[in-house]
Amino acid sequence: MAHGRFCWWAAALCFLVLAGCAGKLPQTRSIPESEVQQAQRVWDDFLRHEQPTAIDADFRLRWDVLGSKGGIDGVLQMKQPALLRFAANDPLGRSLILAVSDGQTFTFVDNREGRAYRGKTDAAFWRRYVPKSVQAADLFYYLGGGVDPNQVPRVQSSVDATSRGYWYKWRDNQAIGHHVLLDNRTGMMQRHLLIDRSGKQVLDLQYRGSVGTVNSVAGEAKQLSWPQVVIISGEAVSGEVEVRAEKIYGFAIRGAALFRLTPPPHFSLEEVD
Repeated sequence: MAHGRFCWWAAALCFLVLAGCAGKLPQTRSIPESEVQQAQRVWDDFLRHEQPTAIDADFRLRWDVLGSKGGIDGVLQMKQPALLRFAANDPLGRSLILAVSDGQTFTFVDNREGRAYRGKTDAAFWRRYVPKSVQAADLFYYLGGGVDPNQVPRVQSSVDATSRGYWYKWRDNQAIGHHVLLDNRTGMMQRHLLIDRSGKQVLDLQYRGSVGTVNSVAGEAKQLSWPQVVIISGEAVSGEVEVRAEKIYGFAIRGAALFRLTPPPHFSLEEVD
């Protein structure tokens, strides 16, 4: 299968273009004894903060990867643990592509060519664009500026050398090192680095601003938020991708039918691996 055929939609999906340039580890210093409790409190509050479990939003994606620059508007719907639906439109609002995944399998429909592709997320085809260090259940957290509290062991903390906040690091069950920078005033994530076993910086995610809406959770109104801009670079990205939230429709998606896709009967369907 030709690599070029999928390059543009991989960029559009932003996390499917994941391939780039090594970065440096953050410059830190030891936490003064007087700040140890404060640093721990910032981390504990971050884990306790109510995080969205789903999102329905319009996004603007821009990329400068593999020598290609561009941008596209799309609608992204995600639901934990790993449900995903992405639709990209042309400037006139016409559907170009539609992709869904349940975390185990994916279906991709190219309306321009009248073709559909289906496969598993552990297949070589999928791994061309999503590195092994990024699991399907991680995507929601990486794009949403959060972490799975059930997957974070005891962390080591330090102070950012430029006084931007506190750094927290740990290693997950895939032996990937995580370095997270939290603003010591707002408690919001500013940066998330993923370091592989060889010390390479697999991903560098930087977060700017936030957008939110009031969402009803178990009958109670809660203010939930999402990063306004996520800038993705690192060893897994040949360049840089920007994901900008243009409009949040809500943080509640009901039912799994939205994440199932049956290609039109006149489309050719190819099983890929």
